[in-house]
Amino acid sequence: MKRSGSPSFILTLKLNTSPDDEKILSDRFFCAFLMKNRLIRHARKRLSSMRQDPEYRNMMKKRHDLADKNDRDSKKLRADVNLDLKDIRLRYGLSEYQFHEWIRLQQHRYAAEIDSFTAQKVATSVWQSVETVLFRKGKSIRFQRLEALSSLEGKNNAAGIRFKGGRLHWNGLEIQPQVRKGDLYAREALDHRVKYCRIVRKAMGISVHYYLQLVLEGIPPKKHSFINGRAGIDPGVSSEAVFSENGCLLKELAPDRHNIEKKVRLIRRKMDRSRRANNPEHYHEDGTIRKIRKPWHYSGTYRKDRMRLKTLLRRNADTVHQEEECLANEILCFYGSDIITEKMNYKALQKRAQEDSFTKDGRYRSKKRFGKSLARHAPARFLKILERKLSYTGKTIFYVDTWKFKASQYDHTLGTYTAAGLSDRSKTVGGFLVQRDLYSAFLLWAAADETTVDRNLCIGTFPLYLEYQNICISRLLKDGRQHPSSFGLKDFEAL
Repeated sequence: MKRSGSPSFILTLKLNTSPDDEKILSDRFFCAFLMKNRLIRHARKRLSSMRQDPEYRNMMKKRHDLADKNDRDSKKLRADVNLDLKDIRLRYGLSEYQFHEWIRLQQHRYAAEIDSFTAQKVATSVWQSVETVLFRKGKSIRFQRLEALSSLEGKNNAAGIRFKGGRLHWNGLEIQPQVRKGDLYAREALDHRVKYCRIVRKAMGISVHYYLQLVLEGIPPKKHSFINGRAGIDPGVSSEAVFSENGCLLKELAPDRHNIEKKVRLIRRKMDRSRRANNPEHYHEDGTIRKIRKPWHYSGTYRKDRMRLKTLLRRNADTVHQEEECLANEILCFYGSDIITEKMNYKALQKRAQEDSFTKDGRYRSKKRFGKSLARHAPARFLKILERKLSYTGKTIFYVDTWKFKASQYDHTLGTYTAAGLSDRSKTVGGFLVQRDLYSAFLLWAAADETTVDRNLCIGTFPLYLEYQNICISRLLKDGRQHPSSFGLKDFEAL
């Protein structure tokens, strides 16, 4: 399906649903859930049959043999093999439009609940999973749980799920969304053309609330004024360090203020005890799960606890997202909108170490890396938020080459690179103690190009950096909060 080239943004409005409306929406989500899983079962069968086809296996072997060859003949042969593979996939019914045709028959069974456009978007979501398996690193297509189906959307605002006259219309269902009188942003956003609509359900306590997401054409109404000027950002796993001519900032990404980990652990422990008490036949004597084809039984209390857990995780995710939006606005409004930073391979930081290692005193070092911290702070999404906000002004983030720039190792006073341990959060530059992340942000701010630092600019601006760093560190030491050990504040307490 061809995507629109025009910019777009999303406005989310809560739906004023009655109990009858919620019952209808719940039934429609259940119908979409059945249709999707039936299509997934069909896709799994088609994939399995195709992989057993000798012709497909031979073509994949040829494709693998030609993968590393870049001469002209090999490229032509590879293109021919790709065309043959495409013909085989079409023969087995593995394309987005063939999925649309397949789900059309399912949609006729639920025509009163699900329109054809919504059914096609369900088929498109399944096709995206198949694409991941066929062309990327996906291994298999998994069936979806009913609770995991959180949204349904249309293809345009002319039929199916649509927004007309300030109300949601969908197969005879008509619901008024909430728009507060003082919400000037929402009222201005509603003047834009609606591309298509999406209905989202979110866990609230032990129930579900429904929201309408309008995908609107154009640039969102302006809330903040961004200032011009360079701003260097050193991205971390759990924090962001910023330097510009307007000041320094060292801030943790979405600090855990509500002790969610303890609450999640207690709820999950309670759920596990309930599940074991109601399903003893599913467990071995040692407590491990027995693989048998029998249904699981869940008590009413278990189901309520499951909703409470979903609500807790959803609220935490929304809080993290909101705080990252606020931090992005703070940087762009007070420090600068010409962002210079380095790309971080967060995916690699999630992986466990391959080899065993030991500390100096002989203790075994855990293979775990930064998976939990990345999930808690979502640093990759923060950079995407910055990119999105900058795109509204026609700007982009300037990324340096991480491996050649080496901001964490450079000393501008000596012009040399010195590797430092991950636990070293400060270092001495020109006889002054500098915070490692803030200094890296300073060097990024002074980037001459993708690989080098403007040393003369660093020398001229270093006194200003020291002044801003002292103000930033002093503020952190006096605010009375507990900050991450990665800030290295202990090194500055004696100063």
